[in-house]
Amino acid sequence: MSNQEFVAEKRDISLMLPIFGSHIRRIGWVRTVIGAFSMYLCIPFLVISHLTSSLILYQWVVRPLFGTKRLPWKDFIIIDRHRIEGIPAFDKFNCMFCGYANGVCTLLNKEMDQFDEIEGDIPVGKQILLVFALVLMIPWGLISELSHQIIYNTLVSRPLGMHRVSAKETGAMLEKHGYASQFSPITRHFLRGSKSGALRFAMALEQIESSWCPLKHFERREGIVYPDHHKKFFGPDEIEAMRQTLMTEGTVSSRKPLW
Repeated sequence: MSNQEFVAEKRDISLMLPIFGSHIRRIGWVRTVIGAFSMYLCIPFLVISHLTSSLILYQWVVRPLFGTKRLPWKDFIIIDRHRIEGIPAFDKFNCMFCGYANGVCTLLNKEMDQFDEIEGDIPVGKQILLVFALVLMIPWGLISELSHQIIYNTLVSRPLGMHRVSAKETGAMLEKHGYASQFSPITRHFLRGSKSGALRFAMALEQIESSWCPLKHFERREGIVYPDHHKKFFGPDEIEAMRQTLMTEGTVSSRKPLW
């Protein structure tokens, strides 16, 4: 089925408030503007994470070392919702931003999941090389953590009342799951630290996208991977219902705004 078949019929938008306006109606100008525009500060972080963690670390180091499968970025980063007719240009940009951000985040998490799926004895030499590569990524990891604390935990989540997840919580989740337990303690420590960051990144974006661009994608071809929270999103012919939900509940996430 072509994309055009999913595009909603053109409608008079003069009677519709944009997504941004829906939040203004619910929580006012100040909180909406501070929280919303702070989100865009993470764009450089997203691009650098895509190039370093995914391209350099995973594609150039992990795959040759462990023979894990290639995960095409085009199956994760889907930018199509801006073509929906009937939404303003500003909201189109937000949908493009969410498509890239969530795509990069989902790709990073799926790549990190590959470590948990490696079976059998893992040669010490390969583990040493992996640890060396992860150590080289520590400076970027520290920058990423600082960015997360400042941008999401402070500038975005506080004014918009979004939920936050700590490194302690994600660490406990990974410990309970036994993530990367087949690796040596040192290697496992680095892997769990990296996966913890990817998980918190995903949970933050789930809160953001569920509030700001909860529209379903058009693309349905084989191989595409979407985050689980997309199942709750609205179709292109449900924009008014989506707007009403954002004005009243503030999100389609099960984790409703704290204030």
